[in-house]
Amino acid sequence: MPSLTRPTFPARPIPPRRVMHAAALAVGLILPGGMDATAHAASLTYPAPIMGTETTAHAWGIETRFAQTTPCVVEMTINQTTFIAHMPEMIQAGLFNTQVTPTLQRQAPHYLMNTLQMDVTPGFVHTLFTQRGAPARCHFAWSYIAPNGTPHPMVNFDVTRQAHDRIDWAHLRFGDMMTMAQNPVVDRQFDAQVNQETIDVTIALSRSGISADLPLPTTTAGTHSP
Repeated sequence: MPSLTRPTFPARPIPPRRVMHAAALAVGLILPGGMDATAHAASLTYPAPIMGTETTAHAWGIETRFAQTTPCVVEMTINQTTFIAHMPEMIQAGLFNTQVTPTLQRQAPHYLMNTLQMDVTPGFVHTLFTQRGAPARCHFAWSYIAPNGTPHPMVNFDVTRQAHDRIDWAHLRFGDMMTMAQNPVVDRQFDAQVNQETIDVTIALSRSGISADLPLPTTTAGTHSP
């Protein structure tokens, strides 16, 4: 199936909603490699940053921080304007491939941001739970900053250290990690935006002669924010 990125530790966010089924499309344009968000943190002590200051992810619009709450909460944000502005660099670096044209960037920013978070989420989870003194459970919350400066939620979920330790990180397959996530929540508005943009991506890829056999929209009740 076609995809737009190449995951370091590929992950499909929470099924069965189609915002997550878009991951099926996201797998086929994957290029070898991926964003290195998974530097081993065994020498770090919690709560050390889960994304180093030297990473290009900062320049490309991703920020992470620990919320001042207990239990552990990791907040991950994509600045949409910065993300889209630096898309040529991400394509040149091989994170996205050349199927991500300027037209597709304008048509499907939420789809692309969702694809990016699928790419880097497993690495963030792995980095946190390999820190010394990492907690037994942590909540991970993705959001994005719209061009007008307004924050919008994307997806969030819990992961336990026990679930993390059961993952074969050296041979992680697409979707393996997220099957172990708990309490997944997909924002309704973000879900709808990705669903619509998935159609645009499918059409764009089909015009390029790439098969994009996505599942039909589902009315199966997933877990959503109010």
